[in-house]
Amino acid sequence: MNEQQWVQHYISPRQHPENAVYGPGDDAALIKPPENNSLVVSVDALVSGQHFTFDGLQSWCPPEILARRLVRGSVSDLSAMGAKASGLILSVETPELPGFLGEDFWRGLDAEIERLQIRLMGGNVARNPNSLSLHATVLGAVEEARCWRRDRAQLGDRIGVTGSPGSAAKALEHLNQGLTYKSSDPWRSPACRQNFVAELAPAMNRPPTAIDISDGLALDLHRVCLASQLSAQVELESLVSSAASPDLKQVLGGGEDYELLLGIDPAESAKVEAIAKESGTEWHWIGEFIPATDRGPVLEATLKGTPVDIPSTGAATPGWDPFNNA
Repeated sequence: MNEQQWVQHYISPRQHPENAVYGPGDDAALIKPPENNSLVVSVDALVSGQHFTFDGLQSWCPPEILARRLVRGSVSDLSAMGAKASGLILSVETPELPGFLGEDFWRGLDAEIERLQIRLMGGNVARNPNSLSLHATVLGAVEEARCWRRDRAQLGDRIGVTGSPGSAAKALEHLNQGLTYKSSDPWRSPACRQNFVAELAPAMNRPPTAIDISDGLALDLHRVCLASQLSAQVELESLVSSAASPDLKQVLGGGEDYELLLGIDPAESAKVEAIAKESGTEWHWIGEFIPATDRGPVLEATLKGTPVDIPSTGAATPGWDPFNNA
């Protein structure tokens, strides 16, 4: 299959002729955010040899799973901004067409697009004889004054997380060991928190401080501390409380959970708990923001009251960095 045949078979049927401001089908897409909203844009990638292997594609990470992970991981960046996703631009590099980008891949992509009520707006395809790479640029909108950011934490704000950070790392370890799951696991089917965000965002008097947990709880929380110039004090017991929970190493540095870490005004704690319950979102309070030290922002952690040493600089920091972990 050549490029033109691939485009005609997979892209052209997904055009949106009823609305001229959307792609795909032309050289670029026209995008108009809703009135009084700002456009939010993020890009993410899945690259063979780093995020998956070709052997994995043949077994526990088939093309439809790859499409699901690409969309959900990319959209999590919009969730962390309090934004509603509206569109997707897809760019791929592949040794051949259709290869892994055939019917199964598009079935998975269509399912995510329908579930999120977003549109495929365009993209690009290129030949790379040595690698399969997928890049998703996701588009959304948010009222600028209501945007969630990582640099807005205030002293005394409570720290909470959705889901069970570290669970994706635990699931990936099991998959690598040849273990199977009877139902969806959190690595192949990461959570998507768009519904939670859609309910929480308009209900908050003060927009939360937020980041998505894609590189590990410790590293992503430290990023919030640096941006907000505050330290954080957390107790991790609730995240490792059962035999089914991930272990401490996975919680702190596992990554690829795509859960949300939020800093919340204590006065709005009950509101967050109620919305989490109503939306079926697992929620854990784990700590609060405290003053930075003379050394700057640091992360202080305990497990059942016992201090946990978490290096905050250098390659020893728990979490995923493709250049430290190479």
